[in-house]
Amino acid sequence: MENIYQVRIHSRGGQGAKTAAQIIAEASIEEGCFAQAFSEYGPERSGAPMKTFLRLSKKPIRLYSDVQSPDMVVVLDPSLLENIDVADGLSDGGIVLVNTCEKIESLKKKLSKKKCKIYTIDAKGIAMRIIGRDLPNTAIMGAIIKLIPLIPYEHAIEETEEMFEHKKLSKAMIKNNIEALEEGYKSVEI
Repeated sequence: MENIYQVRIHSRGGQGAKTAAQIIAEASIEEGCFAQAFSEYGPERSGAPMKTFLRLSKKPIRLYSDVQSPDMVVVLDPSLLENIDVADGLSDGGIVLVNTCEKIESLKKKLSKKKCKIYTIDAKGIAMRIIGRDLPNTAIMGAIIKLIPLIPYEHAIEETEEMFEHKKLSKAMIKNNIEALEEGYKSVEI
């Protein structure tokens, strides 16, 4: 879609993809953009595969279906690469961002779309070290923000703080999530 940047996030329930997309959408709206963030669930349980969709634009978005032709695909759980064609519909030159320590050459063999830019981030490692749990959403969110210039970094930090305060997370946990977001942002080399 012209003038709309579309993202499809493949994850498992409980990894925080829905929250990450909501924060990114809110940060974009704060900047004066238009945004949509919503999820599609299979069996509604923790650990089940799910998709989250994100659209960002400088103009009103009048599209209300799931994202079929993403500009970016994000994979929070690399095991999904074995069973799902995550790159289905990805535009030529599109971006694939995977939460993994695996080498890019190895990932290319698992993707149907060969003309794409692949980035990796050890979001799980960042989360385990900083947050103490396998919650890769804020680290991967930092990487997404770095790769999509429509999303202002400062607004993402503010929205993360607001969202997690609203969810009644402790000040220490909010601080840790902000730190994970910052490390995720710094870890991606463009």
